[in-house]
Amino acid sequence: MGNIDFQQIGLVGAGLIGGSIAARLAYALPDCALLVHDASPGNAAYVAERHPNAAIAAEITALGDCDAIFVATPVATIGNQLVALLALPASKAVIIDTGSAKRAVIDHVAAADVDAARFVPGHPLAGGISAGPGRSSGDIVTMRPFVLTPTDSTGTEALDVAKALLDRLGAQTVEMTPDAHDRLLALGSHLPHLIAYALAGIATDEPADLLPASYRGIAAFAGSDTQMWADIFRANREELQAALTEFKKRLDLIAAMADEPVPGNLLETLSDAKARIDALENEE
Repeated sequence: MGNIDFQQIGLVGAGLIGGSIAARLAYALPDCALLVHDASPGNAAYVAERHPNAAIAAEITALGDCDAIFVATPVATIGNQLVALLALPASKAVIIDTGSAKRAVIDHVAAADVDAARFVPGHPLAGGISAGPGRSSGDIVTMRPFVLTPTDSTGTEALDVAKALLDRLGAQTVEMTPDAHDRLLALGSHLPHLIAYALAGIATDEPADLLPASYRGIAAFAGSDTQMWADIFRANREELQAALTEFKKRLDLIAAMADEPVPGNLLETLSDAKARIDALENEE
């Protein structure tokens, strides 16, 4: 797989993730041509400048001859972009998306009259509060695993090409089912952001300069791009609702323990939670 000769890579979406992919491609595959397409010509130009052999593609149809294409647009638009790319005549490009919700994207493609064998659903697990290409970094592609969630429609050859390309970029790939991915992200990313937005909205009458660091640290995630997170909450709403239900149960349980005259159960529960976080930090 590592011997595949990538001559031309396409990139649809010139935001944080797209810019990070371009930066990593510049490091790992500087001689490979890169075509960048984005709804914002300014963003496309900014990201194209990060690669020594890049050009701007004004139309998505210009990407048909690419060996592989990354689709890194907002999750609400990924499905339409994928369908358009899969429908390009004679194109053999393997297409990898980077959306934070997989089932919604996969179902959108499945409902279209296109052959999805070249589509490899994916998601790099690193990101940040800030959006836009100005905060992009090649490390975002490599610092955390890049999850691939192939479906029954995904061709074996396409999956091999996607793995080979990500390996060339230095990314660690992990395979899981789309539903497992969406459950993991609902709990590990989407729910924390939902909590942050809710928390940021309930301290409006408190003196801002006196709000403790713990509040600011959690609520800081509400500083993320609001349109992006509205789209993600909607795209993964079923798994998010399930995670939120479990969180509410846990929250009510701990609050009830705080009312008990003897703190034994509360201390045991808090100690167990602390041990889990200590173990998680020790693994990194």
